[in-house]
Amino acid sequence: MKSRTYAEDESKGNIPLINFLFMKKSLLVLFVLALSSSLLSQEKRDDGGVPESYDRNSVAVFFIDRSGTSYWGKAREKIPSIGFSDKYDVHNLETLILNIAIRRGGRLDEDQPLSERILSRLEQDDVSRKMIAKWYNRQPDGTMDMELVHERGRFAATDADVVMLQATSRGEAALRDMGNRLINRSYVLVMDLQDIESVDDNNTEGWRANADGYLYQVDFNDEVRSQFYQTWIYPDDDPETRAQKNEAFDNLDIPLDYVTNVSARVRSTQSKAFGSKTSDELFAEMIQKSYEEVLYNLEMEVDAFRVVTPLYQTRPLGAKIGLKEGLQTDNRFFVYEHVYDTRTGETRPVRRGVIRAASSSKIHDNRHEAIGDMGTSQFYQVAGRRLHEGYTLVQKNDVGIEISLGAELGEIGGGYGRLDLRTGRLTGISALYVYVDLGFDAGEYGVIQEDFTFLRASAGLAKGMHITRNLELRPYAGFGIENADHDDFEDDDELSAYFVKGGGNLALNLTHNFQLIGGGGYYAFVTDAEDDDGNTYGPWDDLFEGRSGLSFFAGIKFMF
Repeated sequence: MKSRTYAEDESKGNIPLINFLFMKKSLLVLFVLALSSSLLSQEKRDDGGVPESYDRNSVAVFFIDRSGTSYWGKAREKIPSIGFSDKYDVHNLETLILNIAIRRGGRLDEDQPLSERILSRLEQDDVSRKMIAKWYNRQPDGTMDMELVHERGRFAATDADVVMLQATSRGEAALRDMGNRLINRSYVLVMDLQDIESVDDNNTEGWRANADGYLYQVDFNDEVRSQFYQTWIYPDDDPETRAQKNEAFDNLDIPLDYVTNVSARVRSTQSKAFGSKTSDELFAEMIQKSYEEVLYNLEMEVDAFRVVTPLYQTRPLGAKIGLKEGLQTDNRFFVYEHVYDTRTGETRPVRRGVIRAASSSKIHDNRHEAIGDMGTSQFYQVAGRRLHEGYTLVQKNDVGIEISLGAELGEIGGGYGRLDLRTGRLTGISALYVYVDLGFDAGEYGVIQEDFTFLRASAGLAKGMHITRNLELRPYAGFGIENADHDDFEDDDELSAYFVKGGGNLALNLTHNFQLIGGGGYYAFVTDAEDDDGNTYGPWDDLFEGRSGLSFFAGIKFMF
């Protein structure tokens, strides 16, 4: 290490440092207050829109032709291999590619919004009429049948539907006819895959891209339905009548309405040292993720894409939904009780709790027609009061990110921030997180008690365990590095050492997405202090005496 001069005035540089830290803390407090206010106001708004029911949707998927852009040819090869979600009836037409006029270099003509350009193209291609034709299995000669309508009606029926309708005189016929109400739940999802890039750095390889999804709905209203039925060809229709009905069908104007659009940043990468997938497999995985993440984000915004179902049992928490509804580990559901309001004479939904789907082994495979004894999927409660059978569950997807802010106290202390990412949808293990954290600290160390500043970072795994409905214990273990710096150090004089850390935090709900947290962790350094030139200076907690061991944490957590 280079020589250092410690004879300078101790206070040198302290005033600017204090002012800097004060400014940083003030901004942090303002940020926390603003974010808390936003989350609390969101808590109040969340109870406003509760869908009354849930019907299975049909989705036709297209990808915008991005010929001329990087890796589009490779993407086009992989698109037909996408595994489409079990939650939606696949209603794809003869092609998955949508051609829209594109300028040189793959840029879309921006004279009008892309959503309007897509709609115009879909209308030119008669997509809504083709979707209705597929519903009714329309043949080249114009004849149609109800086979697909009935099949999907039976498949979409729940146990409650089966029990109720079997008690009526129509029974099986009524179950088949349920498909008629599904036709107006037909959607078109147009994907725009952009900026596909290869990822290749020292440690990681794979692919990443931006994905936008544009959603449209077929408006098969009563007027259109009536006009459509007039085109139905019957066995005793003469050739002239058949020709007239075919012409009338070809002239049917079936509206297609724009709903919304969402975006997702997707990547599929692996460690070069431990990964076993080929570049081609990672590319296909990225294409798959683009579809899945866009759908997941649409489910956050579109009520019709959210599952609504009764709470079937409470010990354990269970509902008669499963893979057929696209249920995945840690999917979030709000639980509502419908309460009678004496002032208005009407019932209104009041949120009573928040639950999440359990591990994948406890999610029921219900991808078959209901016969009245469908199994249940299990859930665990993460917020709220005691729940009762019959309460309404409404799917409310979240991003799966949690941000903790606070301070550590003990042998290693100072400001601390941590980001936890929920992994249930990927791993099938409930409440399993990967986390990264940052800490900063300052203190007097060494023989002559000089000021050092410390910056540490680590990453690891954590597992949530709910002790009560509103109290969670989350043990964790991780690996990290700490750097030590001094005002007199040159850039390459910083010291660093690696540590392992284990511990646990307790989190208490103030709202379903805002918590008070506290806990403790143990720092154990496993390498000697080392500078950037590779010179070592002995154990870290000898050089900085006492800088290891137990530290306590207190702070707040925001969940998104």
